[in-house]
Amino acid sequence: MYLPFFPLWLQSKNLSPTLIGFVVAIPIVVRILATAPLMSLADRSLGARRLLLMSHLGQLIGFPLFLLSDSSVAIIALVALVAVAQSCIIPGNDLVSTNAVQKHPGLNYGRIRGAGSVAFFITNIVGGYLVGAFGADVVIIALTLIPVLGIVATLIVVPYDIPEASVQIEPQTGKASPRLSTLLWIVLIAGAMTQGSHGALNAFASIYWRSIGFSDEIIGYFWAAGVITEILVFIFLGRAVGRGSGVGLILIGSAAAAIRFTIMALQPGVEVMFVLQAMHALSFAATHIGTMAALTALAPMQARGRAQGIYGSLAALTTAASTMVSGLIYSEMGAGVFAAMAPLGAIGFLLMLVVRMQKNQPQSAGSGG
Repeated sequence: MYLPFFPLWLQSKNLSPTLIGFVVAIPIVVRILATAPLMSLADRSLGARRLLLMSHLGQLIGFPLFLLSDSSVAIIALVALVAVAQSCIIPGNDLVSTNAVQKHPGLNYGRIRGAGSVAFFITNIVGGYLVGAFGADVVIIALTLIPVLGIVATLIVVPYDIPEASVQIEPQTGKASPRLSTLLWIVLIAGAMTQGSHGALNAFASIYWRSIGFSDEIIGYFWAAGVITEILVFIFLGRAVGRGSGVGLILIGSAAAAIRFTIMALQPGVEVMFVLQAMHALSFAATHIGTMAALTALAPMQARGRAQGIYGSLAALTTAASTMVSGLIYSEMGAGVFAAMAPLGAIGFLLMLVVRMQKNQPQSAGSGG
């Protein structure tokens, strides 16, 4: 509801396009700064359950205040405050889900995460009808009510003891939190680089498609193709989380990103563009599943929240940087902006080759992480 429709509410408050762009960028900056330290709290006495409840409650309190705000300064301040609460929702739910999958192997992370994609798809459609029928303020009303569902779900299904800190690992005497291995850091950077390669797609794909003559209906089908194939990959490959390292999936996803955006810059026709959009299932979904699998396999239990937060911050940083740079490139090179994203996928691919070689090398006793 927030991503597609909150800018419409900002427009209804007579904010200029420049100011809307600035306001929309605020949550990205907040995620870069806040996600890692806040998610670290899940590893301590606060736990994932309380962190999620506080995050949903922050939105429940914050969003109604938008209806009382008319000045741009007040709106900017509220966006920043609500963004702090928002920053923990997705990584917090991923943390809870991956811990549950590891504890209960019968669970399928992909189906859990795919349900989020389905909800996003349905809410986009429903939200469009609601805005058309009731006006822009219905966006704020919906954003106020939706966290209630999050609170109810968290109270019902998230146990108090996530993560289970000490029963599955040796005591970390003298250490506040175990360190993350170099291998995991490389995986997190590779995953974030690949996700960051989508910056130009999210910012300029629709503008570019319209500029070369594709109708709005076709553009809508392009985006739908990406979401539908993403959901299918989550459903069919999601069991990789909790059962493997995820290295192969990130290799496939990063290679797909490099190929996808290189071809996209060549201005292909409708049929090829549909194939490229379907590759979102690999460049985004396979990369995400692989990264979650790597976090589950490689992150120490007492640092799982911190690792999840670091990945969230890294992904937000690369996406923000690629989005800002893409604005400069698109004005000069048009479709060439997509080719400029391809090296991010290539870097992710090369980093994962390094990880695969390291994993294939025998390690001496006591080494590793």
